[in-house]
Amino acid sequence: MLLTGKNSKDIEDLVKSFGFEITALNPDAVISYGGDGTLLSSERTYPGIPKLPIRNSLVCKKCPDHKEEVLLKNLAEGRLKIKQYSKLETTIFYQKLLALNDFVIRNATPIHTIRFKTNQEEKLLIGDGIVLSTPFGSTGYFKSITGKTFKSGFGIAFNNTTEKTAPSFFKDNDKVTFKLIRGTATLSFDNNPDLLKVDEGSQITFKLSEEKAKIFELESLRCPKCIVTRG
Repeated sequence: MLLTGKNSKDIEDLVKSFGFEITALNPDAVISYGGDGTLLSSERTYPGIPKLPIRNSLVCKKCPDHKEEVLLKNLAEGRLKIKQYSKLETTIFYQKLLALNDFVIRNATPIHTIRFKTNQEEKLLIGDGIVLSTPFGSTGYFKSITGKTFKSGFGIAFNNTTEKTAPSFFKDNDKVTFKLIRGTATLSFDNNPDLLKVDEGSQITFKLSEEKAKIFELESLRCPKCIVTRG
């Protein structure tokens, strides 16, 4: 078992009390103790290893307010099922990048828009850029732009374009190519602090990856006594 999160030491003794050994060497599972950002960074650092998100933040849509003891007890007894979530994939500078939540391409400087196209939108678009989201990430930035979420495939939200453009949705086997016609942009993914520069004339292709994130399901734990009330 591996613990992640800036306050993860606070629950070390509790985790050990349920018989778990804490190790960074080939852990069977990762406890992400924090919020949504901690979960994303945990998946980025330890991809494919099952994650148990435990809330230690006011902002954690993926972490229901279950008591820590209840979650750990159910994990120890093997009662939590694992659900697999799709990731998005792209290659830039000969490096494969994976996103559980989303990829964001946007103008490098706020005072300058970018001009771009996608292979689905033949018209030239002018605006801040796009958000390419998985179903998992569609409750975040994608929803703040479009007001919508979705449950399969992947989607594109067009961010602050001069001509209002509806979001586009794609199936599992589809590919989308972004073409930067004018301006300079940045590419970010999930909560990675490292921004990649996208130069004028660049083309970047996105698709769903075969690699999956594995997260322990918490929705089955509905008992009132399991829930933490937070102000």
